[in-house]
Amino acid sequence: MNFETGFFGFIHINTIAENTLCIQDLGLEKRQNEKYYYNNKNRDYEGYLFQYTLDGYGIYRTSDRDYKLTKDKAFLLSFPDEGSYFLPDAEASGNHWTFLFIHFKGPAVKPFFNRIRELAGPVMNLDAQNPSILLLNELFHTLKSGKQLEPYEDSEWLFRFLAALLRSIEFPQDKNPPSLVDAAACWIQSRYALPQSLEDMSRELGVSLSHLSRQFHKQKGVTLIQYLTRIRLEHAMSLLIDTDIPIHKISEKCGFGSRNYFSKVYKKVLHMTPEEYRRQHSVTEKSQGT
Repeated sequence: MNFETGFFGFIHINTIAENTLCIQDLGLEKRQNEKYYYNNKNRDYEGYLFQYTLDGYGIYRTSDRDYKLTKDKAFLLSFPDEGSYFLPDAEASGNHWTFLFIHFKGPAVKPFFNRIRELAGPVMNLDAQNPSILLLNELFHTLKSGKQLEPYEDSEWLFRFLAALLRSIEFPQDKNPPSLVDAAACWIQSRYALPQSLEDMSRELGVSLSHLSRQFHKQKGVTLIQYLTRIRLEHAMSLLIDTDIPIHKISEKCGFGSRNYFSKVYKKVLHMTPEEYRRQHSVTEKSQGT
C-alpha cells in the first residue's frame, strides 16, 4: 500500500503553549533498507512520542520484552526511558515500517500519559477508525495540503487527541462493532471543520441520509444538523475565549464558512453574538480582530 510521506515541525516562541501543551513535530514515514534505531535512554531532550503503524512492522523493546508493532499497533512513551524502537534487519527480512508519529511536550500531558500507560501499557491496538487516529490522520493531511495552524491551535488539537485516546482505552467499545450512529458521531467530531456535507458522510457510511437521520435522532435525541452545529459551536466558544484569532477566521476554522452565517447561528443558539461572547468571557484582554 502506498502512503504519502511528510514531516512537519512546530515552533513556539514565548507562548503559553510552549510551557503547557504543544506539538513539536509530526509526520508519516516509511523506513526500509536502512538503519532505523532509537535508544530512548540516550535522548537529550524531554517529551512524548506516539507512533502508529500503518503498514509493515517495527519492534518496540522494553527492559523485559519485545513488542512486534504490526498494522494498527501503536506505542506511547516519554523521553528519556529505558526502551528502544527500531526496524529489524530490512535487508535480511525485506521488511518495511510505515507509521504516523507525533512528538509533543508539556506538563499538561503527564496526567494523560500516566493514565494511558496504567491502563494499556506501552503498546496498544487501535483500529483506523479510532477517534484519536482519525484526528491524527486529519491533522497530517491538513498540514500536507499547505494549511498553517493558528497560534495555540496545536494545543487545542493535542488536548482533543489525548482525551480521545484515553477515552477509547478507558471506555472501550470494541466488544461490539460501532453502531451506525456512533460512526456518524465520530465522523462529525473529526470532520466538523471540513467542507464536506452530511450527504458525503452518509455515502461514506454506506447508508441513505434519511435513514441515518432517523436513527441518529432516535438514539441521540438531536438531529444530525443540531449535533454538527453543537460540535462547531463548542470549538468556536473555546477559540473565542482562549485565543485572539479574528472572528472571521474562527468561522472558517469551525466549518461555518462566512462570518455572517456564523454570527447568525451563534446568536440563535447562545442569544449573543460571537463578539459579545468574547467580551464577556475572555479572562484576559484580547485583540477584537475581525
